[in-house]
Amino acid sequence: MTSPRRHLWIAAAIWAVLSIVGAVLVAGIQIMPVIASREALIENSAFVLLTVLSVPVLMFVVVGLAYSAIWFRADDEADGPPIHGHRGFQTAWLGISFALVLVLFSYGAAGLVDIRGAQTADFEVQVSAEQWAWHFTYPSAGFTSKELHVPIGQRVHLVINSDDVIHSFWVPAFGIKQDAVPGRTTQIYVTATVAGTYPGLCAELCGLGHTDMRFTTVVSDRAALEAWLRQQAPSPEGSQPAPSGSGSPS
Repeated sequence: MTSPRRHLWIAAAIWAVLSIVGAVLVAGIQIMPVIASREALIENSAFVLLTVLSVPVLMFVVVGLAYSAIWFRADDEADGPPIHGHRGFQTAWLGISFALVLVLFSYGAAGLVDIRGAQTADFEVQVSAEQWAWHFTYPSAGFTSKELHVPIGQRVHLVINSDDVIHSFWVPAFGIKQDAVPGRTTQIYVTATVAGTYPGLCAELCGLGHTDMRFTTVVSDRAALEAWLRQQAPSPEGSQPAPSGSGSPS
């Protein structure tokens, strides 16, 4: 007959092997489908860490249940002997749990500070929400567009307002989400790292047209962005383009 201590060591060995294998497999995955900003990369790292640390806890429960069901099953339906607490096990359980909480809190706080960063930016866009559309104003160019254009590799300041109800500005690839609150200006910073076109949407139920409240985000280098801004900027007041093919006055 196998001693209880031997059962404990066997179960612990199975738990350790499955925990290591599971943690290695999880550590190599990308949890967020698309990562196109510095902030999204920080958030994905946090998700990976949480998942890695949850693997040993999951394996502890699974191995404990499976091993007990396999080795200690019995046809006798009578109650088993009472089990008393184990002071050493309880102390270790509380100590490990408390240490995990401190590690996760410290990591999360450092990541939050890193995401917020200094309240300075290289480029600013004013975001306005209404039922059911987004408008993006570029103060440097003096015009408003329905598309969000930001430069790659530069910190962008998004100043967000709502004209009616609560909306929520969300670009999944950037890993950022910020409520647009009527009568209150909110803000968020983002640094895009991958050029391309990404979808954006409203993440707060705001009425019948909520699902259609989408926009396109374009990430390009600063030179291409400036060229686009010049193309979109309104012509000077009172100026008219010269007619095609017109000659000089006599």
